[in-house]
Order: sequence, then C-alpha cells, then structure tokens
Amino acid sequence: MKRIIFHFSTVLAVFLIIGLASTGVWAQEDAKADKTGTNPINFSNDLRFYNEFSWLNTEGDGQQNQTTVEFRTPFADGKWQFRVRARYTAIEADFNNDGIDDVDEWGFGDIDMRFITVPYIDMAKKQAIATGLEIFLDTASEDSLGSGAWSLGPQVFYVKFLKRGLFAPGLQYKFSVDEDDGRSDVEQILIDLNYLLMAKDKQSWFFTDPQIVFDLENDIEFAIVDLEFGFMMSKWTDLKGQSIYVRPSFGVGTDRPTDGSVEVGYKIIW
Repeated sequence: MKRIIFHFSTVLAVFLIIGLASTGVWAQEDAKADKTGTNPINFSNDLRFYNEFSWLNTEGDGQQNQTTVEFRTPFADGKWQFRVRARYTAIEADFNNDGIDDVDEWGFGDIDMRFITVPYIDMAKKQAIATGLEIFLDTASEDSLGSGAWSLGPQVFYVKFLKRGLFAPGLQYKFSVDEDDGRSDVEQILIDLNYLLMAKDKQSWFFTDPQIVFDLENDIEFAIVDLEFGFMMSKWTDLKGQSIYVRPSFGVGTDRPTDGSVEVGYKIIW
C-alpha cells in the first residue's frame, strides 16, 4: 500500500510541476464581478473570519470551538493564488465517560498554507483542472490542538461549470515529513465532492462538500458532510463584496472525529 501511495504522490507532484510550467489560458471568468468567494479558481483578494463549534465523537462529553482567520491573494500576474489559515482552538473532552475531562486546553492551532494554480481551462467546454500544494505547519501551542507534525498535501481537482453553479471533485494526499517525538505519522487520502448552486440573482447560494477521509496511518475511514447557506450582504445593505454564511455539518462512520458542527463566517472580497 505504501508503495502505491508513493507513486500516487509522485503523479500529483508531476501534475503540480506541469502547472508551474504552463503558460496557457488562466481562470478569469467574471473575476471582477464575482464577489461571492464560491468559485475555487477565481483568484481574488479574500479575507475570511469564521467560528466553528463541534460536538466531538467521544465516550463522554466533548466539545471544540475553533476560530479561524483566512487570507487569500493572487500573485504571479494572477496565475497563482496563496492562502494562509491561522486558528485559535478550545477543546474539552471526556474520552472515558468518567465525568472528568481528559483534555481541557485552549490556544493556537496549526497554521496551513496553500499555493494553487490552474494549468487547464476550457470555457467552451465549461471545465478546468486546478493543482496545488498545501503545507501544514506544526505550530500548535498544545499537543491536543494540532497534529504534532509538519506535513505536505499535494492536490488536484476538476471543475465543471454548471448553469447556476459548479461541481468540483478534488483529491489530496497528505503526508508528514517531520513529527514530534512520540507523535504519529500523518498519511491520509482526502476526497472532496464540492457542489455549488447559486440563486438566480447570484446574491445567495447553497454549497455542500462531502469529504471522505482515508487515514492510512491509523487504518480508519470516515466522512464529514458540510452544508453551507451563504448570502451577499448587498441584499440588505450598501456593503459590496461582503458576505455571511452558516455551515452545519455532520460526521459519518464510527471513526468520525465529530458528530456534528455549526460554523458561521464572514468574507470580504476585493
């Protein structure tokens, strides 16, 4: 299995190099007009704040609250986009159902960065392919708030533009390159099935992302299903390029990390 994963990672790395070398047509469809932040290959300047409260899948009670700041910006004449996310997390969990919290900590979580590009786009066929590399940093202030590893996540996804939205299945292989003493390696395959449906006036949308996770290191599988309802603030105010959303989710599988969660967020795009 590890040999297969190594070859899979190599293929993704080659795909990323092809994206670096490509000088073809880039994703600029309605770039200035679209301020929803829902098109993954529309490389705009983007600042997001969101908070997620999760009910953990533990023997006893377990909750986690995570606040995230996210920034995205295009570079290299708009051919690439850079994204960085920083988190502050609080977690309380009773793993043994003995009425005593085994974990009760708060602090900064891991930071991750991503570089993404679009080596192929054909608007006549309404489709595109994007490739990227995500970098996960071991920056958590407490062990329970992070993975304890520096990891890489090459990824590729296909985008199919629909009449009022898009479908964007994605594939990522995440693996650790350096771990803290006593912490496990990271080796995962993540499959995303992103689907977006826009309202006719493009002022609101429904987005769902069923994500399937194969954790090869721990030999477990589970899925997390997100359901997002978003609204442009210009529906009610004079604020342009700003939106809010609510995103409930639920976990699937006995090994799921969370039973469910609710996320609320704010975006400003320029």
